[in-house]
Amino acid sequence: MIIYLDMDGVLADFFGGFAKRFGKDHWKMIENKEKAITQLQGTDFFNTLEMFSSTLELVDFVQGLVGDDGWGINSSPLRGDRDNSVYWKRVWLTRNFIMPKVENLIFTGRKEQYAMDKIDGTPNVLIDDKPSNVGRWTAKGGIGILYQANQDSLVMLKQKLIGIVENS
Repeated sequence: MIIYLDMDGVLADFFGGFAKRFGKDHWKMIENKEKAITQLQGTDFFNTLEMFSSTLELVDFVQGLVGDDGWGINSSPLRGDRDNSVYWKRVWLTRNFIMPKVENLIFTGRKEQYAMDKIDGTPNVLIDDKPSNVGRWTAKGGIGILYQANQDSLVMLKQKLIGIVENS
């Protein structure tokens, strides 16, 4: 079993950075969000994001729970900007000393492909802030946990993860 952490909304404050990039107090105040997102293409946007106050505690906890081999990153690149997004997400991870084993570093818009271990069929875990990602993950047999770092309890997330690991 591998516990995958999403980046945006779980480790990095995507929505806070998105609002700041366009001079707004809240991302929902951005009038044409699709246009604004396309304006991020070709930029270092992902490297400008701030960590949540819980980020390093979450990464350290997961790493301590399952060891270096048992955790990874599973994050979606920006549509139409895959290579650039992946580059800057990797820079962000390296700069913040959050780096799983390279084989557990996944950047894809189809996260659910990794819901099950390809060899032994055990379910993997995805911690993600987007309900549709969690839904697709669980539909493919994985264990999905909806977690939004700016509003959800890290204590509750840790308890869920302990229960999952103890029962695997």
